[in-house]
Amino acid sequence: MSIERRGGLYSIRAAALASGLSVETVRAWERRYGTVQTRRDEAGHRVYTAHDVARLRRLKIATDCGHAIGKIVHAADTDVDRMIADASPALGASAAAQAIASRIIEAAERYDVAGCDQAIATALTLLPLSAVVREIFAPVLGEVGNRWHSGAFAIAQERLVSCAIRRQLTALLNSCACNTATAGAAVVFATISGEMHELGILMHAALAASRRVRTHYLGVDLPPEEIAEFARRARARAVAIGLLMADNRAAGLAQLLRLREVLAPEIELWAGGPGALPDAPSGLPEGIVHMTGPVDFDTRIELLNQSEE
Repeated sequence: MSIERRGGLYSIRAAALASGLSVETVRAWERRYGTVQTRRDEAGHRVYTAHDVARLRRLKIATDCGHAIGKIVHAADTDVDRMIADASPALGASAAAQAIASRIIEAAERYDVAGCDQAIATALTLLPLSAVVREIFAPVLGEVGNRWHSGAFAIAQERLVSCAIRRQLTALLNSCACNTATAGAAVVFATISGEMHELGILMHAALAASRRVRTHYLGVDLPPEEIAEFARRARARAVAIGLLMADNRAAGLAQLLRLREVLAPEIELWAGGPGALPDAPSGLPEGIVHMTGPVDFDTRIELLNQSEE
């Protein structure tokens, strides 16, 4: 395989491709700044973990935003993510995205289902899906949720928006699935028992499908054993789990541990969302990959795609 993956490690070429850097820059950053810990295989070649690749990708995006590598190289991942997010308005988190997001909110204010659908359809026509999901859907859902909690929006207005987004994402996911039915690495997307929030995992399933991943979306509220069995039959490379029930993290973590236990060892387990935030500084237990944000997800998808080339 061209990715040259051995024991969960990746060649410098694979790390460079997935992070968006040149091989020369990866070497230079490692030598001058110690961006990642140097590891070598039995032949003496540099090798990188998936976490190393995600770290390089983060630093690359941050430098694209104007930050000097020497000043951010020792910053924690969460701090680098914050720098990237803070730079987005200055770099023009697309004026078109902001305008469309406002149209969706205004349609919800008027209980205008058609207007909401039209705004979302416009977004999907004009912008890349990653921009739609991250610059429109995510902030709109946050704003609608805040308005509902404050009493400014009725439940029906919140549902108007969430159902419109769900309809469009499901249609897009089905369309992409027709084009990737027999190609690409397979990833299963679901939520565990008791987790009824689906839009986060549905958005990521659509993003994966749009990037040539063979995506299996199972929806919400599945027992760990059934997710594992489906993943086995689908010959999945990874299982992605969305967790929003932050008020009951212990129950969510117990199910994640059970899923890791019954899942084949060669299948990666990814967990994202507020409910997946680890309580311990050491992070989630071994064998569970914590997706802290878009950089981690994009990196994993890129590495999967490279492994299939």
